[in-house]
Amino acid sequence: MPAAIPRAGARARRRALLRIVCATAAAAALLSGPPVQRARAAPTTLLADSGLGAAPLADLGLAPLVPFVVGGGEASISQFPWQVFIEGRYEEGGRRYTTSCGGSILDATRILTAAHCVDVEGTTRQHPAGAFLIAGGTSNLDEPSATTQIRGVASIRTHPYYAVSPEIKDDAAVLTLDRPLELSEAANAEPISLVAAGATPAPGTALSLSGYGKEEGAEGAQPDGRLHSTTLTAIGSDACRSQVKLNSAVLLCAESPSSSGCQGDSGGPLTQGSPAVEVGIVDFGEKECPVGHPNVFTNIAAPEIHDFIEGSETPPVAPRQLSPPAMRWFGSAPVDFIPLTCEAGVWSGSPALTYAFQLEGGSPQTLQRAPGNVFVPRSGLLGATVVCVVQAANAGGVSTGRSEATPAIVADTTPPNAAIRALRCRRRSCALSFAAWDPNGLAVSARPTVSYAVAGRCRRRGGGRALGRRGALGGRSTLGRRGTSARRGASGRRGCRRTRTLRMRSKELSGGSFRASASGLPYGERITFTVAISNAAGLKARIASVHTTLGKRTRERRRRTS
Repeated sequence: MPAAIPRAGARARRRALLRIVCATAAAAALLSGPPVQRARAAPTTLLADSGLGAAPLADLGLAPLVPFVVGGGEASISQFPWQVFIEGRYEEGGRRYTTSCGGSILDATRILTAAHCVDVEGTTRQHPAGAFLIAGGTSNLDEPSATTQIRGVASIRTHPYYAVSPEIKDDAAVLTLDRPLELSEAANAEPISLVAAGATPAPGTALSLSGYGKEEGAEGAQPDGRLHSTTLTAIGSDACRSQVKLNSAVLLCAESPSSSGCQGDSGGPLTQGSPAVEVGIVDFGEKECPVGHPNVFTNIAAPEIHDFIEGSETPPVAPRQLSPPAMRWFGSAPVDFIPLTCEAGVWSGSPALTYAFQLEGGSPQTLQRAPGNVFVPRSGLLGATVVCVVQAANAGGVSTGRSEATPAIVADTTPPNAAIRALRCRRRSCALSFAAWDPNGLAVSARPTVSYAVAGRCRRRGGGRALGRRGALGGRSTLGRRGTSARRGASGRRGCRRTRTLRMRSKELSGGSFRASASGLPYGERITFTVAISNAAGLKARIASVHTTLGKRTRERRRRTS
């Protein structure tokens, strides 16, 4: 047995509640006594003393978070020839422990597992490599076959950024064997390829989990020594926010309504597709392995993890959230048609940002995903609450952060305002200056018009056709019966005076100011300039108008009407 290693203090052990305990069976015994024996004797040197007993934290009355295969089915090693069993034997705090984990074959001499499977509980310090053995090529640990291979471990590499406090991250380790495995289909031992960097499984992807861990999560339950497997479904990091927290780039979540990983599956492989590629390393989950709850895995697709496994000791670091995203809006509550702005918060690693606005509650529904951080809610979202999910990406991976939800979106009931500021005329041309604004900050549109009376021929009885003249700004006059007056000229022919209304040319200036102009206006006639304003919600302002009469000397009379 290796030399005794001091146990972590009470504070460190309590922090261990936030990480996985690798062992399915950590046997507490006196330093002078042997490890606790399994109920069934195992005929191999590797497995003979891999007993099951109380978990180390049970001494404290505390229950660790553990990665849990429950509800799965018995599997053959020929289906998962990359799967291995890892046994550790060591002393901590004057007690002997026998622990078990899973792993996967990278090549003849390298095994991939979780860093927490080889560290001193509650710390990131490694146990000696000689404390571990691996078994490959077997479907049943209690009944090894001709293909069972047992190897010692010569050295251990753990991820340089591995941490267990305040949150677990970069939980990966590579074991180098003391002698190569025989790799072949006949030997039921074959390497597995890694998922490509950046190819994190999309939510809804079917994934396979295998391991020798417990088949039920109850305290004191023991695994039967056989390999089991199940199918999980990948879920997004936002749906798994309570688990991934700030380390969403390097953690992957998956779940099933009827099954779960369990104690003893730690370090084992999560795979995708056929031929299979490994996408995750079993990391942690909830106490007693409940089905329907997220299982959390080290995300091999994150370059921060992938590059380490491939040999880098300085892999790129994925972004981390230093302060959370926040939603901002105009006024006390968000209003339809008024922009919502998502502030990204602060991120390490200088990432590129993408913003997704989603409905809060129920199944996530993305309303908008774009590099821009502004979203305009329409009237169909009245009563809904909206959140913003910020995606931050750099060479190390893709992290996500989530804002708090907005209050319920309410309808806009405040109309915009308009005011005419000046009217200046010279000869037959006039320029109108006016302002338009919305109290809630909505975009406004303006429609300025000019109207005056013109002479024309009256409509004949029986439906004759009135003759209209082209207006001063082009386009035909709007000659209607309302406001029409008739009189006889010197020739005795009956004439009519009708109102012509034309739209003015307008231009929006800065700060809600507008300028409109008209030319070709008549002398000696009463001319009315009117401005109609509406906002993005369709609410209209009170109409503003001003009157003038053009003569040799322009006379202006202004009056606002409702």
